[in-house]
Amino acid sequence: MIETKTTWKDSGFDCDHCGGEIFQRTDHETGRPDRVCFQCRACGCQWSLDGEILRVGDGAYCKAAARERVDEPAFDVGDLTDWANKLSKNLWILLAIIAGVILLRFGGAIVLRYLLPVILIGGAAYLLLRYGRSQSWW
Repeated sequence: MIETKTTWKDSGFDCDHCGGEIFQRTDHETGRPDRVCFQCRACGCQWSLDGEILRVGDGAYCKAAARERVDEPAFDVGDLTDWANKLSKNLWILLAIIAGVILLRFGGAIVLRYLLPVILIGGAAYLLLRYGRSQSWW
């Protein structure tokens, strides 16, 4: 038997559309993860936890606000910086692979004899630094 239960918790915010109270709504359904969102009790607008509109209420103010939100530019500078950071990381990996291939091609297998200890020491230092940060040593 599937049971559903909804709990309401005051979020401390008021709706920009109608001025009603916004509550954090949690839907509990048997066998499924809880669904959490914010909902205005007066107009019924719903927002996800990160602020995206899930459902627009029936009021005229709600529909006007939804139209204004659609007219906002979709381009976000944060998206560009995230993309650039990923590209930069992938570019470093690609350059390391190319440098390794060049060293092996022109240096032969003897390069592995000298690079392997350096790689192992570097990897150990990296892991030590990560572990130290996670333990708040520095």
